[in-house]
Amino acid sequence: MTNSVDIILVSKKHNFLKNLRFPLAVVLFVAGIFTIITVSTIILCISRTRRTFVRLNLTRAERDGASLTARLDSLKSALERAQFVFDQHVTMDNRERTYWQMAHVHPDIWSMGIGGKQVERSPEIANKNTRRTLDEIYESLDVLKGKYYLRQSSLREIHEQIEDNLLLWSHIPSIHPLPGCRICSGFGYRTDPIDRHIRMHWGVDIGAPRGKTIIATADGVVSHAGWVSGYGWTVVIDHGFGFKTAYAHCQNLLVKKGDPIKRGQSIARVGSTGRSISPHLHYEVRVSGMKINPYKYINNSEVIFD
Repeated sequence: MTNSVDIILVSKKHNFLKNLRFPLAVVLFVAGIFTIITVSTIILCISRTRRTFVRLNLTRAERDGASLTARLDSLKSALERAQFVFDQHVTMDNRERTYWQMAHVHPDIWSMGIGGKQVERSPEIANKNTRRTLDEIYESLDVLKGKYYLRQSSLREIHEQIEDNLLLWSHIPSIHPLPGCRICSGFGYRTDPIDRHIRMHWGVDIGAPRGKTIIATADGVVSHAGWVSGYGWTVVIDHGFGFKTAYAHCQNLLVKKGDPIKRGQSIARVGSTGRSISPHLHYEVRVSGMKINPYKYINNSEVIFD
């Protein structure tokens, strides 16, 4: 087994031939050194390249993180403004409920809302400040959604209350049965124009020309349309909610018993039938069976609720 390595150098151009002999150990040593240097160089290059990529990725991540933080801060500010605006809606809700004589929603309920859909957090986010900001945003969103649903529910209740009040108002006598005509005899004790005795007058007398149209003062149903002793031709309307109105001394009637009536609808014409000495309308308002001064219900003659 040889212990040396021959290296032959040949040059045709210079007609050169040389044989170099080196010990095998030296050749192996040199080859090992070269291999180590080569491998080390490759490893160093790879390491530097990797560090460069890591540094670039870190820089990009820091830039993206700063951008995300700025966006989160902007979103948080927008939510704070939305909270402020919604607080104004809460104030408006309280005013509306006061106007319609409804109980206010308790402030504690407004502050907690009624809960929205829970948003899943992101545990993979390592930055504590970012996680804290996200948690605050999620909490604000939950409260805002709860307030939104609560406001919707409150608006439905207010709308139902308005509908109920409008229904009630439409059935409360509130307009003049003979617009433009004056009351000539009021509610209370008076001297009877026929026999000159003092008697209770259970309505108001409104002077008007014979044949002038009488209108209903509220929605309802005709409960009587015919002759009544002393009252002559009379229309009685049941308005519901305990209200009834009577229109007496009519010349002729334009409705019959059972007819549905709307406020402002023509129901009869002025006459002087029954116990009467001149054309006029005897108008009565009855509440839960009691005869009430009608003047309280025709004073605001220009107000009509449709």
